[in-house]
Amino acid sequence: MDHYLTDTVLLKGGTLYHETDKGPKEVKKYNWHRVLAECGWTKLPLKWIIALNHASANSPTLRENKEKKEKNSLYGVLDCDHDGDCFFHCIANALNERDEYTQMYESGDIRTMIGDSLTQETFETIIGYYRAMNDASDFEEDWDPHEITSVAEFREVLIRGGHDYWGDHLLLNLLIQCLQTNILILNSNDYTDNYTVYNTMNDFDDTKDTICLLYENEMHFQLIGHFNGSRMVSYFRAGSLPSGLRAIV
Repeated sequence: MDHYLTDTVLLKGGTLYHETDKGPKEVKKYNWHRVLAECGWTKLPLKWIIALNHASANSPTLRENKEKKEKNSLYGVLDCDHDGDCFFHCIANALNERDEYTQMYESGDIRTMIGDSLTQETFETIIGYYRAMNDASDFEEDWDPHEITSVAEFREVLIRGGHDYWGDHLLLNLLIQCLQTNILILNSNDYTDNYTVYNTMNDFDDTKDTICLLYENEMHFQLIGHFNGSRMVSYFRAGSLPSGLRAIV
């Protein structure tokens, strides 16, 4: 299915094209970062590029490694939004790709998906944790967990969105279970020089698909993609995770 990402960038038959004065041109490995900047894609932070190349080159379990031979890194990040829903926007963008843009998800759809998956047991666990945080003056959300007494009330808070309720590790785990998908998060902190893999407390499962995120300066999520020579991939089917990312999980 053909899909225009911008007025001049077209996904056609699984390949990205860029409209030029001389007609449509295929996006290539050497120029993806210039063309797809129009869509909001930039290169992954340099320290992560180096780390992923190193991990890929030194992994004894991977059969082949083509990434380290590329002169232009193929890893990119997409800044999806800054409105307090960045985590959910990233997931929505990845799922749109998964469904080949036949169904368009928004951040609210992801919140609703998590809300619909709540059980009484998970609600009691989560709200108990939030109440303990609130009592310890370590709760930064703009609502009082002691006032929430039912799954329905908590679902309303969750679905409300924006800065009232950011994504956190509790919602992350609910989403992993709901989607039955690996979610890999790379920390990127310029202030503390922290470039590590975030521990989601879930083992990586090779039989499942994967979504990769960049967590920037402990404040903001961005979507990680990899240009495969034809298109920018941000929803990785089982067994298709690039070798550098696979080597660090």
